[in-house]
Amino acid sequence: MYKDKFKKLITVLDKEIEAYSKLKELFEEKKELLKKAKSDDLGVLDNKIIATNNSIVKLNEARKNISVELLGKDGKMSDFISFSEANQPEFSEPLMLRKVKICNIFEQLALLNNQNVELIKHGIIITNKMLETIVNAFAPQGSIYNGAGKTTDTQDLDMWTINEQI
Repeated sequence: MYKDKFKKLITVLDKEIEAYSKLKELFEEKKELLKKAKSDDLGVLDNKIIATNNSIVKLNEARKNISVELLGKDGKMSDFISFSEANQPEFSEPLMLRKVKICNIFEQLALLNNQNVELIKHGIIITNKMLETIVNAFAPQGSIYNGAGKTTDTQDLDMWTINEQI
């Protein structure tokens, strides 16, 4: 009775592993694009990431449905393994192997995601510095004078400058 459901579960888990592996490849590609500052290609890659994520969501729903059929609830991998040990022991080992694969991929995905976030933050800082330099280069030069018409970039401040700042 449970044999077909476990086979179905393993098929879905294999597809999930494949999809997560594809997502990992896309995250690695994104990391390289971020390092090379090729922002034009990021939009296309992000669309691929979103499409892969949507397929993962569908696979998760399929796994959840099988879980409800088997366990009566949305179970975790350890729940599947325990249930298989009690009802279909031949599926315990294959489920354990898939659990290890999924956990390893999740760790790698989390690391890549964190690295990509840091690269994006760094890119924002660099972009802000560049914009600041450009804005300062084209800022009107009249802003270096105080209310008395004297330059404020000197170290010697006269009484008028001090009063203006107070």
